[in-house]
Amino acid sequence: MVDGLSTLVYWFIGVVATLLGSMSGLGGGFLSVPLLYYIGVSMPVAVATSKFMVFINSIISTYRYIEKIKLPLNLYIAVVTPMIITAYLGAFLVAILPVNTLSTIIGLILFVAALRMLFQRNNTSRSTSLRQGLPMYIHSAFSGALAGLVAGISGLGGGVVNVPVFIYVLGLDPHLAVSLSMACMIPSSLSSVIRHFEDGLIDWSIGIPLSIGALIGGWTGPRIALRTRREKLVEIIGGVMIIATLRIIIESIIKLL
Repeated sequence: MVDGLSTLVYWFIGVVATLLGSMSGLGGGFLSVPLLYYIGVSMPVAVATSKFMVFINSIISTYRYIEKIKLPLNLYIAVVTPMIITAYLGAFLVAILPVNTLSTIIGLILFVAALRMLFQRNNTSRSTSLRQGLPMYIHSAFSGALAGLVAGISGLGGGVVNVPVFIYVLGLDPHLAVSLSMACMIPSSLSSVIRHFEDGLIDWSIGIPLSIGALIGGWTGPRIALRTRREKLVEIIGGVMIIATLRIIIESIIKLL
């Protein structure tokens, strides 16, 4: 593949991955990582370079969302603080736990959550309201901690955990859940990018066109999501989550065999 064509392919992956990622609150790494790997990029480089793309996407899409939606700052802090910590711990857990088995279990749980979002539309057909008090912060902190863990052991963004928790446990409107999820990715993805940069794993010849694509996908995705009906948006999130969780399950089972 010639350099110009390679750049165009990376750009296109960035546009599509971040468009779906910003609409669903999952970031985009769920799609860019396997696509880059399938076209010959090593897995560590694919994960590290995609993290840079997700960081750019999280900034652009969060800016677009907060133009229309006010994010609850207290809830944001409750989620993102443990998320940053467990994202760092993820690498350590990989070394001491049977990660493939753990990934399979997590993937199956999230797959069920995705099916629920895809098929149980009536749960979001009514207005949802943010639950208050100590349980809200406990659930938020747990969601953030688990999201960081999943991101660390699978290469996915934490939105695959946060979005269903935000909708079904905290009772957030789907549009608010997606926008809050993207905002939570800013500090966690930045910490990952810094670590990957120090390790020399980011391929800038791939990361730059990916991120240029993210400027388009991250700008357009929120616009589409905000114009999408609540029930339809949940279906879209569920469909994207199924793709993301299937990747976790399939890769884990292959490594176990």
